[in-house]
Amino acid sequence: MSDASIDVLRDRIRGSLIGGAIGDALGYQIEFEKDIKPRQVTRFFDDYGVISDDTQMTLFTACALLWRETRWTIRGIAMLPPEAIYLGYLDWLSTQQRVPEHRLISWIAKIPELNVLRAPGMTCIDALSSGRAGSIGEPINDSKGCGGVMRIAPIGLFVSSDEKAAVFSAESCALTHGHPLAILSAYTLGLIIYYIREGWTIKKAVKTAISKMNVWTPEAYYYTKNLENIWNRAKNDLSELLERAVSLARDKTEDLKAIYELGGGWVAEEALAIALFCSLKYEDSFEDAVIATVNHDGDSDSTGAITGNIVGAALGYKKIPDYFKNNVELKDLILEIADDLTTGVPTDENGEIVDEEWLKKYFYSIGG
Repeated sequence: MSDASIDVLRDRIRGSLIGGAIGDALGYQIEFEKDIKPRQVTRFFDDYGVISDDTQMTLFTACALLWRETRWTIRGIAMLPPEAIYLGYLDWLSTQQRVPEHRLISWIAKIPELNVLRAPGMTCIDALSSGRAGSIGEPINDSKGCGGVMRIAPIGLFVSSDEKAAVFSAESCALTHGHPLAILSAYTLGLIIYYIREGWTIKKAVKTAISKMNVWTPEAYYYTKNLENIWNRAKNDLSELLERAVSLARDKTEDLKAIYELGGGWVAEEALAIALFCSLKYEDSFEDAVIATVNHDGDSDSTGAITGNIVGAALGYKKIPDYFKNNVELKDLILEIADDLTTGVPTDENGEIVDEEWLKKYFYSIGG
């Protein structure tokens, strides 16, 4: 890849991660408030954007992917990405509550700002505290909360194909959220993020992702009784809702009217639909997109995070207003992880990792 291509990719990945954090922080300020008016919140309180659990879990997703890729490079063997992400989420759990000692894989687990409770989703807490990982074939619950979707952007930003982006996102969602609508929403968002990373427009990415979601058949489908009707109904419901979001954006429907028609964003399909409406309607303005998506009586931080991930990737880091970039919590850490996702594991001409700082973060820090 040429230097110019790397610069473009870095700008998109930086834009997506920092954009998600900005939308998260903007919405976190009013997440549980009622009677929100259009553009009621347009800036950070006290000019400082405090992130929520949405960004926390997103960063742990990214670290787990990089930890896994480093082990693969060094040893030629590694668990699948969703399995590594599960370990990363256990690290996140350890920052939220006292849990049994385990080997940390995430170097960010010791960062003070990530060791505070920022309204963590109880479905994630309960699922991760259960001692087992959920899967598509063996769901851990029947939750379709948006907590399974708002954290998966790093997967689409990092993996090498659209199929991996989609399936790994779905499987990572299923670790904590078992409802088909949550899993299908994560599948769709993973594709959208991947396609935008590759330079597609938001419109083209959304259209293609919905089409692929409608024909996707998870492997577990073949082994689980009575799955066909459940999944087909979920596909139809999600497709109709997302197509409605596309239509509302095309018609330039007033923001709050459209958002309340799509839902509150507390569940996965509604959060994704709201994010798509705002991303498509304001595809040329990061600021307008995130302001629109957080100002409603619903899960403002999650809709903000997803919208920020999408529009941030499409426009790139350089086009995000300085006010938001410079005043969001953990900016430097987020950019560091974004750059690590961009370069991937650094190796020399012999395939050896010679970057000691990289090894400290993604290998030595957990004892090899």
